Amino acid sequence: MLDTIGQYEEHFNKQTFRITFKNRDFQIVLLKKNLTKDQEEFSVLLDGLVQTLIKRDGKWHFAHGEDKDLAEDIWRQIALRYRL
Repeated sequence: MLDTIGQYEEHFNKQTFRITFKNRDFQIVLLKKNLTKDQEEFSVLLDGLVQTLIKRDGKWHFAHGEDKDLAEDIWRQIALRYRL
């Protein structure tokens, strides 16, 4: 955990996204600047853990994980915020 915080400590001053998914609240910090709608991969700090989201066949998925609906909701929230 300290390694993650040490690597990304400059991101803790950034705006935090909050989403509710399946009655659970999540905090998300975008770890990449200049995100575009054509982006195929990006990383977020999701509840203190770095997660990479990858776009495959027009849908967003986690690089390590099964919950593609959560990945889609994260992208939807970011796309709405940044008008992508």
